Amino acid sequence: VLIVGGPMQGAALLAAESAMRAGAGCIRIAAQTLPAAAPPDLVLKPQPLDELLADDRNGAVLIGPGLGRDDAARRKLEQVLAAHRASVIDADALALLGPRDLERFDAPLVLTPHHGEMRALSESFGLGDLGKVEQARALAAAARAVVIAKGPDTVIAAPDGRVVFAPSPTSWLSTAGTGDVLAGLVASRLSTGAEALAAACEAVWLHGEAARLAPAPFTASELAHAVARAYAAAL
Repeated sequence: VLIVGGPMQGAALLAAESAMRAGAGCIRIAAQTLPAAAPPDLVLKPQPLDELLADDRNGAVLIGPGLGRDDAARRKLEQVLAAHRASVIDADALALLGPRDLERFDAPLVLTPHHGEMRALSESFGLGDLGKVEQARALAAAARAVVIAKGPDTVIAAPDGRVVFAPSPTSWLSTAGTGDVLAGLVASRLSTGAEALAAACEAVWLHGEAARLAPAPFTASELAHAVARAYAAAL
C-alpha cells in the first residue's frame, strides 16, 4: 500500500497503522520525513510521487488523510488518478474530487465519504436531493467506484447497483480519526487483489469488529491497534 499524505501527518499514520494490520505486506508513505513516533514498520519514500506511483508493486494507493486542500494537494490527486492504480480516495481528497477527474480513470476505486463529504460530492456530481441509499448508488454509478457512505447506518454501494448495509457496533466510531483507520483498512484489503466491493465490505467489517474488541472509550490509534485481533477473529 502506498499512502499519499500531506502536512497533517497524524491522519496518514493512523491509516498506515490500520493498513499494516489488515493484510498488506508493506506500507509505504510518500513523504519527506516522518514523526519520531512513527512505527519502524513503515517505509518512508521521499522520491518524487510519479516515480513511486510507477512502481508495479503497488497493490493499492490511498490518498486523502492529512492531504490538505491546496494546489499541492490537487496536483497529488491528479498524479494518483493519472497512474491508474487501484485507489482509495478519502477525506481531503474527496473535497477536491469532481467528475472530470475520473473521466479517464480505469482502475478499481473506492470512495469513503462521511455525511458532509457525501453532500458535497452529490452537488459536485449533480446527483440531486436523494436519500442515503439512492445517493450512494447514484454516486457509485457516476464515479464508477465503490462508495462507502459512512455513518451509524453505513451503506456500501457498487457501480452495478449492488448495495450492502452495515450497522455500526458502537457510537465510539464517531471519534476523530476513525475514518482514517477505515481508509487504511480499505486500501489494505484492496491491495490483496480483492474485488473493490469485497475489499470495502471486509474493511467495514474489520473496522466494526476492532471497535467491538477495543475497550471503550477508545481513541483512533487504539482502534487501529485492535485491528490485528479483529483480523484474527476472521481466520
